[in-house]
Amino acid sequence: MPWTRFLARLPIPLWTRRPAPPKMARTSRIIIIRPRLLTARRSPQTKKMIRERIKYVVRGLDPLCAGSTFPGGALTTAQAHRTAAKHHPRRIAIFGGSFDPIHNGHLSAARAADRRFNFDEIHFIPASRPPHKLKQHLAPFPHRFAMVSLACTEHPHFVPSLAEAGEDFSGTQLHYSVDTVRYFRHVYHGDRLFFIIGADAFLDIPMWKEYETLLGLCDFIIANRPGIRPEAMRLVIPPDLMARPDARKEADQPSQVVTHLHKTTVYLIENVSSDVSATDVRRHAHRGQSIHGLVSARVEEYILKQGLYR
Repeated sequence: MPWTRFLARLPIPLWTRRPAPPKMARTSRIIIIRPRLLTARRSPQTKKMIRERIKYVVRGLDPLCAGSTFPGGALTTAQAHRTAAKHHPRRIAIFGGSFDPIHNGHLSAARAADRRFNFDEIHFIPASRPPHKLKQHLAPFPHRFAMVSLACTEHPHFVPSLAEAGEDFSGTQLHYSVDTVRYFRHVYHGDRLFFIIGADAFLDIPMWKEYETLLGLCDFIIANRPGIRPEAMRLVIPPDLMARPDARKEADQPSQVVTHLHKTTVYLIENVSSDVSATDVRRHAHRGQSIHGLVSARVEEYILKQGLYR
C-alpha cells in the first residue's frame, strides 16, 4: 500500500486539523499538518545590531559606562551631556574615597560643598584599590558600593558611581584619580568639573600620579578641618601652576579661595569637620557596639544585616 494512502486512513488529531483551501474539494483526504513554530534564523547583521542595542541600553544606565553607538540609534550618554552643556553648562562634582564605610562625615562635607556651589550632581566614587592603601584590607567592592548607593538615596543630587568598578564589578583593578577625572571630562565635556577632597588628602597630593596635570583638569574643593592653615595647602602646589594675583578675578571671598591656577581654582570650605571616621565605625561594628549616628540609618541597617566588620 502506498504510504500516502496509509496516512490518509489515519485519524487526524484535532491540533493538526486545518481548514482546506476554498478551491479544494471537501472530500479530499489530504492531511495538512501544522508546522512547528520555529524561531527564524537571524542574519549576522541582525545579531550584531541586537548586541549593539543591548550594550547601548546597559551602558546607558551609568553615565560613565556610556560610549556605544549603533546605526540609527540615539545619542550616547556622553554625546547627550555635551549637547546639553552647550546650552546650560552644569556643575559636576567628584567625591572619591575608599568609603569603607561611607559615614556622616563624608555626607556632611558633600552637603556643605553643595550648599556653597549649588551642584547639579555629586558623584560618589568608591575607590577600587587606592594606591596609597594597597596594604590595607578593604571590604569587598560590591558591599562598599551598596552602602554608597544607600547613602545617596537621601539626597537628590548625590549619585553613586561605578567609575572604578572595573569590567567584572570586583573593584580589584588599580585606578588613579587623574584617569578618572579625564574620563569625567570626556563624559561631561563642556560642564564645569569639581573635585571634593579632604585637607589631609590634599596635603599628600604631590605623591599622586600626574598631580600637576590633575590640578589643571578640574577645580578643587578642600574640606578643611581645625589645625590646618590654608598656607600649608598652598605650599604643596607648584608655583608655576599658580596664576598671577590679578589674572583671575571672581566674586569669591579671599578666605574661600586657596589659590587661583591658570585654568582652575582651589577652593576651601571651613567648618565641615566631623569626629566620625571610618576606622571608628569599623571598630564599633567589630566590637558589637552601636554605630547609630555615625552612619546613615540605611547604611547602619545594611552593615548589621550583612555582618560587616565583625
